[in-house]
Amino acid sequence: MYNQSEKGGSKKWQGFSIVELLIVLAIIGIISSIIIPQVGGVLPNSKEVLAREFVEKLNRALKNHAQTNYQIKYPKNDFIAGDEILIVRTLQWRDEVNPASGSPYLRQDWHPVVSSELFDYRLNWNGMEFGLIRPSEKGVGIKLSFDGSDYGSNYQFENDYEPIGG
Repeated sequence: MYNQSEKGGSKKWQGFSIVELLIVLAIIGIISSIIIPQVGGVLPNSKEVLAREFVEKLNRALKNHAQTNYQIKYPKNDFIAGDEILIVRTLQWRDEVNPASGSPYLRQDWHPVVSSELFDYRLNWNGMEFGLIRPSEKGVGIKLSFDGSDYGSNYQFENDYEPIGG
């Protein structure tokens, strides 16, 4: 910004010199070169944290189910993810005739899908609890969507639904 000042009756223009402007631009460039790579790693790291929290939430639901009903015992199958979906549905189910306290143990509006894509975070049943398959790791499991696209209306169970793993 330029200011006009009078000194001894003559007018003189004052402002930033080119050197001052170059120094400010250099400082901004240095700060940007430090911050931008740090910001670039925030999204993958936050997905990792959310995925681990989801695994913990799912395994807590399993423990709550075991405390009021039975421990879910279901064999591990690494070739299909149908076992994971069956276990999720068991945790989402609430017996209307004889409801267990705390049930359902998972939100009923979650509609998981199966994935084996190497760029997805996936949940895999190991026979006792759920584990996390990270991107670039091989394996079939329930895909974790971070955009909410796997939520909708509550899952509708058939009247003769039988939970698994007992």
